[in-house]
Amino acid sequence: MQDSPSGAPPEPLDHVDRALIETLQINPRASWTAVGSVLRIDPVTAARRWQRLEQEGLAWVSVYPVVDQQMTCALVDIGTKPADRRSVARAIADDPHVYTLERTTGSPGLRAIVVAASLEELTERSLDRMEGIPGVRLVEAHLVTHMYSEGARWRMRELTAAQVAEVHETVPRPPTGVGLPEETVDTALLAALVRNGRATGTELADVLGTTPPTARRRLERAVAGGRIIFRCDVAQSFTEWPVCTTFRAAVRPERLRATAQTLTSLPEIRMCLAVTGRYNLAFSVWLKGLDDAHRLESLLGERLPDLEIGERTVVLRPYKSGGRAVDRSGRAVGAGNLVPAGPFPSAGGH
Repeated sequence: MQDSPSGAPPEPLDHVDRALIETLQINPRASWTAVGSVLRIDPVTAARRWQRLEQEGLAWVSVYPVVDQQMTCALVDIGTKPADRRSVARAIADDPHVYTLERTTGSPGLRAIVVAASLEELTERSLDRMEGIPGVRLVEAHLVTHMYSEGARWRMRELTAAQVAEVHETVPRPPTGVGLPEETVDTALLAALVRNGRATGTELADVLGTTPPTARRRLERAVAGGRIIFRCDVAQSFTEWPVCTTFRAAVRPERLRATAQTLTSLPEIRMCLAVTGRYNLAFSVWLKGLDDAHRLESLLGERLPDLEIGERTVVLRPYKSGGRAVDRSGRAVGAGNLVPAGPFPSAGGH
């Protein structure tokens, strides 16, 4: 696992960079002409800025199939011997079923989001493998029973309301009647997009061994079928919200949905999941500082008096995010590492 995608330190994100990222958060495959029009800059300038962001690992476009009821997703806590934590993290991050991996405060110390096609696959290909890694002392899985919100919905909050509306106008409306069957995912296409979510028709054709028009039709069919999601990610430590905190809480079952709806209305929320275990709700937030967690908890206490927060952990070091290995600052290093034929959660990562 590298610590940096390049030798030189990256430049900080300026207003245009942040606005560019938000534009691609709304429409990850927007043309540079459309992006330039929204940001009032030349399309060549927009493309050049994105190239720098990608090369420095500051932002990237991910892609994954839509999770459904036949797929299995779990939050997994991993305990290790302190001396083995780094080697364990490296071994776990290499598992293409692992979508997110982080070192956190508290015990057990490592937390992952793992996805698979079934409970059997989750157990045999990931959990059993984790338990066999030297230095691992504990593997505890909390199955995700419902996803209320995921990282693809989070925004940089840099664009004006008018610009946001303009970007939404650029989102293509997929043609009807051309999608893949509901149970089908074009795994070869998905594997190519995992490596580069903004790959052009020509680039996809080279990888797939076909013609650009055919590659574009396959992409249109996959998108029209509603089976894949594109998402623009950003290295968290270079945003205004460098602290990631995860809460685990309990709420009465009959209040679960309403509570989740209130939580997901807050701009800080990156991920909100119903899970099995002692606490039936897990949610992650991006904050401006550690003290901001107290403000958020006070707000939650006012709006959700029935919410019992039981655990609070802060991410100390990310290892993998959105299927990408990341360095200490959260910058992407290398290509995506996900199972092309497997399900990837739209709540993947935070």
